Amino acid sequence: MKKNQTTIYYLLLDILLVVIAFLFAAKVKEGTRRILSDFQWWRSLFAFTGIWIVVGILGGKYSLQKVGKASKLASQIIKCDIYAIAVIFGLMYIFNQFHYSRMIVMGTILGSVVLELFVFGGLFYAFKFRRENRYFAKAPLVTHSEALEESQTASYFPEPDLQEIPVLKNEPYIPPYPSYSPEVSVLVPLFKRLYDQSEFFGFINDYLDLNTFDSDKSLVLNSVDFEFIEEKEPSSYQLFVNQHRINDFRRINRYLIKANELLIDGGVFICRGQTIKERRRRFNQKYTPVLGAPLYFFDFLFRRVMPKIPVLQGWYFALTKGKNRALSETEMLGRFYYCGFELVNKREINGLMHFILKKVKAPSTDPNPTYGPFVRLKRVGKDGKIIYIHKLRTMHPYSEYLQEYVYQTNKLQEGGKFKNDFRVTSWGKVLRAMWIDELPQLINFFKGELSLVGVRALSEHYLSLYPQEVQELRLKMKPGLIPPFYTDMPTSFEEIVESERRYIQAKMEKPFLTDWKYFWKGVWNIIFNHARSY
Repeated sequence: MKKNQTTIYYLLLDILLVVIAFLFAAKVKEGTRRILSDFQWWRSLFAFTGIWIVVGILGGKYSLQKVGKASKLASQIIKCDIYAIAVIFGLMYIFNQFHYSRMIVMGTILGSVVLELFVFGGLFYAFKFRRENRYFAKAPLVTHSEALEESQTASYFPEPDLQEIPVLKNEPYIPPYPSYSPEVSVLVPLFKRLYDQSEFFGFINDYLDLNTFDSDKSLVLNSVDFEFIEEKEPSSYQLFVNQHRINDFRRINRYLIKANELLIDGGVFICRGQTIKERRRRFNQKYTPVLGAPLYFFDFLFRRVMPKIPVLQGWYFALTKGKNRALSETEMLGRFYYCGFELVNKREINGLMHFILKKVKAPSTDPNPTYGPFVRLKRVGKDGKIIYIHKLRTMHPYSEYLQEYVYQTNKLQEGGKFKNDFRVTSWGKVLRAMWIDELPQLINFFKGELSLVGVRALSEHYLSLYPQEVQELRLKMKPGLIPPFYTDMPTSFEEIVESERRYIQAKMEKPFLTDWKYFWKGVWNIIFNHARSY
């Protein structure tokens, strides 16, 4: 049944592609207005589309799930289209049909073939990638991470005043297992021979005592090949070093999960990668800032945006094989923590960020870490009804797994005032400042799940932190797009609770007047006082 539904979806998608190709062909053809104004074009388009779809069904064009290779898919599409073109040409030149424009018919044919190869090819590669990474990576248009659904939106409570990503501490790591200390360590001369002339050996030596690791339980690689570690026994190593950039790993999560599996509890994994900050710097150095900026922009679209769009993702991995991926430092850390590691320390060396990580737990089983452009947040609505609010993603992928990391590093900061969060992307800050990230919530508003003014929709976890009487009051009200936060501008959790209590009590007495007052005062603070919910 599911396969039949999938076939229908492909069929409907092909109809859409034919219509798009027709409209484009009609647009570029002179005299389009005259052609379209006679209201006869739809008959020819209907006949054309009918022939195109029927031949596609008979030729198996929409059975993408049965195709094993991209070349076979392209061959199947082209074969079906050739048969359809033959039928259409027969009607045109033998039976003298499609009177309105031969050029538009030809343009529609060409456009349809090109769009089919691009879109169906992208879908094929995207589904192939997801099959190969069923338990390691997904990139749907809307992601709904369990970790994110149980967290409050980052723009509601304060955020750390940290533009640069901090380290947990600057002390050497002492493994929890018994130290291995022979008279002569094999690892020290090995690392000296490999890395003595670089800062890398100094970095390791600052935070690890190599004499504590058993050389027979240590693995040193410089490779992206998964086969080198695939067959090795779980929990068999104390130290694992891979000096190849993780940007070139085709399946990053799969590799990190296996690395976690290889190490004993408390074992150390050392790796490195190129961050987008370092990538931008390299572009400017190589091409000068004048050319580097536009070139980096296109690189950003290709290697940062394209992998996160479902259909385009398929083409991206087909073209690049996953190599030279653009990764932010935050995403790298998020992936490490998702896969069961914790940061010991990090250092930028020769244009690459090096990480010393320790295994602290098993990898997360959350199948939907945030990655796509939209996120879904599980929230409590009126009368305790669970609603799902959609927003544009403004944080780096996998940021939700760094909640504990942010808490730990914040404890080391002075002042304790939270203003900025390194997990928020640069473009995310722009979206937040212009409130663009909130626009998808209009869907919830029109569905009747949110009101224009009301308390902020909270997760079940954060709602449980409220006093019981306030929880009961909140459940009587529908959450809103503009919360009382923007009217009162509280600075602590206790003040937020009290602000919402006052709003609810006032609204229960005078619903319309209360919302009217809170709406205009909130709008005033947002526009003129630059009020933001952090």
